Amino acid sequence: MQLKLSENIKKYRKDMGLTQEELADALGVTIGAVSKWENGNNVPDIMMLMEIANFFNVSMDEFLGYDMSSKNMDDMCERISDLCNARKYEEAIKEANNALVRYPHNFKVIYSCSLLYYLKAYEQGDDKDREKAIELLKRAQEFISQNKDPRVSEFLIKRRIAEMYTKSDPDKALELLKEINYDDCNSTAIAMILAEKDEREEALKYYNTALLKNFSEQYSILVNASIAVAASCKRKDYQTAIDLIDTEMQILKLYGSDTEKNYTFKLRTILLITKAWWLSCIRDYKHMEECVKEAYALAVKLDAEGVPFELSSSLKFYFSDDKAYFYDTVGVDAVGGIESMFERERDGSKAIGKNYDHMQKVIDCWNECKKNKA
Repeated sequence: MQLKLSENIKKYRKDMGLTQEELADALGVTIGAVSKWENGNNVPDIMMLMEIANFFNVSMDEFLGYDMSSKNMDDMCERISDLCNARKYEEAIKEANNALVRYPHNFKVIYSCSLLYYLKAYEQGDDKDREKAIELLKRAQEFISQNKDPRVSEFLIKRRIAEMYTKSDPDKALELLKEINYDDCNSTAIAMILAEKDEREEALKYYNTALLKNFSEQYSILVNASIAVAASCKRKDYQTAIDLIDTEMQILKLYGSDTEKNYTFKLRTILLITKAWWLSCIRDYKHMEECVKEAYALAVKLDAEGVPFELSSSLKFYFSDDKAYFYDTVGVDAVGGIESMFERERDGSKAIGKNYDHMQKVIDCWNECKKNKA
């Protein structure tokens, strides 16, 4: 069991943005006394300890910094989480109440308890649980400076507060979600609330944004995941990489408009070449060649007729009168885009590794298609 009093006085003072002089004035002591406390050369008496802990709004356990106390706190938080995951909500609530009494000013405890009520409300739809979740989430915001978990942020807490308001106060939920709709991350949630409020037109605008974002991210995730999976250079992983590409090709068909050409065809050429790469890795040269030939023929056709970059004409689902356009990293024309892709992969990366050797066969096949005008 180890005291960390001197460290904590300095830490909490800095967390509050106070100088040693300002803390000394607030407590009615000299600057020298504060300096000695922080250097570990002196310790406040018990009455002063209680006054300082109260000033910093922390429990004595936290303020003194007992390692054993910290372990007990972690154990309590873990038990709350385990009971919640086991759907033993009543037991979890008893544990949460004990934790909040013992550590009323600790972020980890408050957030763990808020998550219990958040999940219980989410699953069971009880208004009292929602209210308790909101109360604890707001308290957690007050102590966010204590947070050491990179998975938890003020943004996440604000989003969960907004979610808890969805049923009881949808207007409040909308206000909060719109405030933190960074990069349209909350557009789906906003659209759902608007639809519930029968504000159809505005809901569709947000759904449109969410669909476009999902379309773009899904493509990027599946293509890059296939590269990451194939980096193991194991046959079973090459097959998984092929399956990922096949999945994205099916998604493109579902998203693409029922026209003779649309932008998804250009994306298909990239997918075909990527699939050909993985087929080359497993020495399935017959199907590799089929993919390359289809990609080349489609790319040539698109370049001859012009690649459509306008979204509303390329996608089956588009709910906005505003025009928007596709941009990608491979270039404007389809053939040039594939060839710039070859150049990029030639430069290589750790993820690509020795798989590039197999890409050369794809390039050779592509060049043969160009030579024969396949």
